[in-house]
Amino acid sequence: MRKYALATRTGTAALILALCLPAFGQQPQTEEEVVRLSPFAVTENANIGRYQAAEATSGTRVRMDLMDSTQSISVVTNEFMQDIGTDRLLDAVKYVAGIGASTQPNALDAMNVRGFTNYGATIDGFSQFNWVNQDPIVVERIEIVKGPNAIIAPQGLPGGVVNNVTKRPLFTNKGYVSYQIGRWDANRAAFDGNYVVRPDKLAVRVVGAVTDADDYGQDEFHQNITMMPMLTYRLSPTTEFTIQLQAYNASVLANNGNPISVYAVGRSNVRLQEGLPRNFQMLGRNITRHQNGQNTRFFFTSQITDKLSTRLVGNWVEQSVRTNFLGVSRAFDASGAPGEVVLLDPITGEWSWDGVTLNNSPRYNLGGANEWPKLNYGNLQNDFVYEHSASTWKSQSVGGYAVNYNSQHQRIKNYTADPTLYDFSNNFTPPPYTLEPNWRDNWSSRGRSTQVYIYEVLSLFEDRLVLSGSLSQNRYYSSNHDNLTNLRSQNKGEATLPSGGLVYKITPEVSAYYGFSKQELLGGSDEANGIPPHTVPSRQHEGGVRIRLFDGKLYATLAYFDIMQSNLYQQNFANYVTPRPVPPLPPVLTQRTSKGFEFELSWSPTKNFSMVGSYTDYKNRDQDNMRYTNVPEKMASIWGQYTFSDTGALRGLAIGIGASYTGERPSDTIGQYTEPPAGYTPVRIQPSFWIPSYTVVEASASYRFNKYWRANLVIKNLLDKDYIPGSFNRNIYVSTPINPKLTLRYEF
Repeated sequence: MRKYALATRTGTAALILALCLPAFGQQPQTEEEVVRLSPFAVTENANIGRYQAAEATSGTRVRMDLMDSTQSISVVTNEFMQDIGTDRLLDAVKYVAGIGASTQPNALDAMNVRGFTNYGATIDGFSQFNWVNQDPIVVERIEIVKGPNAIIAPQGLPGGVVNNVTKRPLFTNKGYVSYQIGRWDANRAAFDGNYVVRPDKLAVRVVGAVTDADDYGQDEFHQNITMMPMLTYRLSPTTEFTIQLQAYNASVLANNGNPISVYAVGRSNVRLQEGLPRNFQMLGRNITRHQNGQNTRFFFTSQITDKLSTRLVGNWVEQSVRTNFLGVSRAFDASGAPGEVVLLDPITGEWSWDGVTLNNSPRYNLGGANEWPKLNYGNLQNDFVYEHSASTWKSQSVGGYAVNYNSQHQRIKNYTADPTLYDFSNNFTPPPYTLEPNWRDNWSSRGRSTQVYIYEVLSLFEDRLVLSGSLSQNRYYSSNHDNLTNLRSQNKGEATLPSGGLVYKITPEVSAYYGFSKQELLGGSDEANGIPPHTVPSRQHEGGVRIRLFDGKLYATLAYFDIMQSNLYQQNFANYVTPRPVPPLPPVLTQRTSKGFEFELSWSPTKNFSMVGSYTDYKNRDQDNMRYTNVPEKMASIWGQYTFSDTGALRGLAIGIGASYTGERPSDTIGQYTEPPAGYTPVRIQPSFWIPSYTVVEASASYRFNKYWRANLVIKNLLDKDYIPGSFNRNIYVSTPINPKLTLRYEF
């Protein structure tokens, strides 16, 4: 059994010691006493398979059996992350049902969760926005909670939370060093060392990685130095304190997308602009993205009595960013006249090309901006758990509070206007850029929120029926100050968010469940344009069936979900009639829905073979039944690995292969409503093109030479598929060709 304690976090030593005092009053344990596992710890059983997980803490902040949850929770194990060669978080979570790539595939950890775009990363339950991808070296496992959850993320996304659970010190001496080489996205060294200073008392661990990788696009690269030292100190057998100090410095030259063919429309001619090499990119070495930051987290847990436990968690983040954006204008022809050949029909909202008009030498203006965001995040959580067991029933009562703070200072300058029309297909060289003297934007914001919650689980009839419910009371406040105009605005809100559900175990191996949950965001206001301060609520109904067979070696779930996000503001279509109303009519309230099916499977029929698979079929639509940009509504994936026996000619060898399918997606819509001639009604503008579906195959082979040395070869895009992973306006991203990467690892 391997224990990963999801403990607690603090800031001041005095506060920690004050909360520790009850623990010191406990009676000393004898050798015969059984140490009860903390409700904030997850137990992993290596006997059920490399990719199997039976428990998670992300759903309710306390340990929960996945069979007892009233909403879908998926777990990506560290072994799976190693086997597929995880270089970014999306590599691993794309095998989870309901998760797919989003707009920009090379930064921001951007992904869709049940159709809602997630930017940044959630670390140990705390969300933060990143302009670069989180380095996987700090992540022990990934827990994905599907749908709204008012306990872990009362202001999170309706689609769910992808929670990266960090590595913690272990009370065993172990570690490794590794180095990776490859065609692209490689050249990386990593270290993970754990040392027990005092047995069962003090352990320290240091993880870190250095990446200096060339990427596929011309001159593209990403560099990242990440270090995270940490220690765990056990004040008693049931009380421990962990602190982590994470620091990183990253630089990225990542393409903002390349022009699509000027003839691309609907499902025709959806390809890179003619005459451009596949690895073309328009950025120079000065158009890079930099981010550095420090993240301090602490976790304190204590079992005060045999039934009562507490956890205190703290988090403080400082980020400094300098990021550049460079984009293209609409196309011109060689004479400098407008050169778009795909045109919008203002009566139907459809785009079309007449098949006659040509622009075989498109030119573009270039323009962009430089941004300097500085961000701080502060979080403090305190949870209490009371557990009671009787002969035929048991209960778990959880209560706690959280205080959250964030601040941001954002400054933006535009690049000096460049009137040149560039022909990318004719020996294009990225030009240098200068900044305008005046700020385009210079503003500051502050936000804070408080949360108080209770959560109750009641298991009846010897765990045959599990009832659960929660209530989360939340208050939000935000303020903004425009440093250029000296204008100030503020927004506040309050939400009481219930959730509840039940699980009925038809047999110990088969359970049916239903859950209801809510969430509420603090929406932005723009009173000058008719948008008052408001909140954006969302709710989910979910039901399904789970099975766990063969002592946990087979786990599968089939779920149906129905999410609705309401109180969204949208432009009033009546403003687009001819003649236009004066003054313009205010925006109108709309809603967004996401509903459909998910299937997920993990199976280890023998100790040598493990596999995972998923299938997703759902609809993510607005009130007009329009699909959302870059959101596939059908996805599927499968991965399997076989490890040869410890005896025989192939001992030490393991091979794996997997494939992931992404359905077609709409591109961006340019605007929302058409402006038709008098006498016609405005209609929604349709996507100008559709991103084709694609299937990507990857494989791995690892060989263990002895107890110390192991080599792992991962081949991304094994079939050398040329596909489009995302789009932005009429720009597209291109895939990296077949990409073998070899990692040599020494374990100690």
